[in-house]
Amino acid sequence: MQLPSIPTALFTSSLCAFALGTSSCVSNPSDPPQVAWASQVTMPDVAVAQAPFEQVEVKWKERFREPYVYIENRGDYRNVGYRIADLMQIAADQAIPVAGAPFVLFFDDPGKTVQEELYARICLGINDEFMARPPLLVDELRQELVVYAAIGGAYSEVPRAYPRLIERIYQLNGMITGPIRESYLVSPVGALTESLVTEVQIPWGPQP
Repeated sequence: MQLPSIPTALFTSSLCAFALGTSSCVSNPSDPPQVAWASQVTMPDVAVAQAPFEQVEVKWKERFREPYVYIENRGDYRNVGYRIADLMQIAADQAIPVAGAPFVLFFDDPGKTVQEELYARICLGINDEFMARPPLLVDELRQELVVYAAIGGAYSEVPRAYPRLIERIYQLNGMITGPIRESYLVSPVGALTESLVTEVQIPWGPQP
């Protein structure tokens, strides 16, 4: 997998779309309904970095396997925010045993992949096996090494911190082995932009 060079501009209206009630977004009649996280989440054991991300505390850990349900997003990543609201509603309708905050897996680099072929999964971790009904799908994150960091503030700023995580992978003489994961640890409903926290994880392994 090639190193990502995801343009920040592509995320400006993407994750902002579901962050209703924050000072960074302006809602309009077409906005999705407000959603709040259904369960408590655990904050990562690193300092929360703020823009312009000159200092980002990056650590690595072994991520354990994690089952999750998801819906797919094919095409423009700017649709992802609205799809998170869709997923939260579907989860409520199917009484899913949710574990933690929603997250998104970004599989492609918008700088190298045409927009129509971009692929992402909008996900919710689950506590145990669950027989999901369409349009939900079920998969699991495998147990693997990841570098991770906690990024504070507007969701549109998060990709600006990616280079710091990639630098850490280089320092470990590693390579990216899976999709970038962004976990949205603070419900944006009624929250100030500066209180938002996103955990970014990038799977890595040794160079061949």
